[in-house]
Amino acid sequence: MSNLAILLALGAALSWALTQVLTKTGLERMDLISYAASRPLFALIFIIPYGFLTGGFDFVGLAVVGIGVLSGVTDAFFGSLLYFYAIKKSSAHEAASLSNTAPFWGVVTAIFFLGEEPKPLVFIAAVLVVAGAYFLVTRRSDFSGDHSIWGTLPALGSGVLWGVVETVPAKFCLNQGMSPISYQLILVSTAAISWNIVAFAKKEGGLQLLRYPVKDLGIAALTAFTGFFLGWILWLTGLEMAPASLLAPIRGSMTLFAFLLSIVLLRERPTRRSAVGVILTFGGVFLVSLLG
Repeated sequence: MSNLAILLALGAALSWALTQVLTKTGLERMDLISYAASRPLFALIFIIPYGFLTGGFDFVGLAVVGIGVLSGVTDAFFGSLLYFYAIKKSSAHEAASLSNTAPFWGVVTAIFFLGEEPKPLVFIAAVLVVAGAYFLVTRRSDFSGDHSIWGTLPALGSGVLWGVVETVPAKFCLNQGMSPISYQLILVSTAAISWNIVAFAKKEGGLQLLRYPVKDLGIAALTAFTGFFLGWILWLTGLEMAPASLLAPIRGSMTLFAFLLSIVLLRERPTRRSAVGVILTFGGVFLVSLLG
C-alpha cells in the first residue's frame, strides 16, 4: 500500500511542477489577472462533480470554514500573485525552485507555532535553503530587467506563504473533521472570488475572457486541472494511505521536476550558478522533509 501512496505523491509532485512551468506560457498568452481569475473557475468544473461522486462535502462549522477561507486568500490569492509576478520576471526554473521551498517554511512554522521540537539537521537544511536561494536570487552582474532581484524574491515569498498555510490552517481544518475535498473546494472557491473581484474592478472580468483564443484559454484550463484539481487529489489520496513523513520527501521532488520540465518544455538554459542554487535548495527541502 505504501508503494501506491509513493506513486500517488510522485504523480502529485509532477502535476504541480508541470503547472508551475506551464504558467510561464500561460502568462505570455494572457494578462496576469485574466489568467489568474479563470483558473479557479475551470478547476471548480472538476472539483464539484468529484466531490458529489465521492460522498459530498462536509464543512464541519462556520469557524472552520473561516479558517479555510483565510487559507484560500493567503495561499491561492496572495501566494499565487507573488508566484505569477515572479515567473513573469524570471525563468521558470528559478521561480519554481524558490517557491518550492514551501516544505522548509512549513517545518519552521511547525516549530514556532505548533511547538514541535527542532532537530539539529533542520539547521543544516536551513543553511542549504538559504544558500540555494542566494544563488538563485542574486547574479554576479547585471541586476536590470529580467535579472533583477525583484524578479525572484517574490517567488521566495510565495514559498513562505504556501508553506505556512499547508502546515497550520490546513492541519487545523482536517483535524476538526473537514474532508479533504471540502477544504479543497473552499480554497479554490475563495481564489475564484478573490481573483474575479480584482478582475471586475480592473474591468477585465466577465466576457473579456472571450477575447482570448481557445488555445490560450486551454493553457489556463490545463493548469487548473493539473494544479488545483489533479495534484491535490493525488496528494490527499496518497496521504490517506501512508504517513506524511513518508510522502513529504516526494513533494520536495517538485524542485527537480520543475527544473527538468523548464529545460524540456520551455528550452531554458540554466546557468551554472542557478543550477547550483537548484541543487542546494532541493537538498535543503528534501532534508527537512525527510525529518517529517
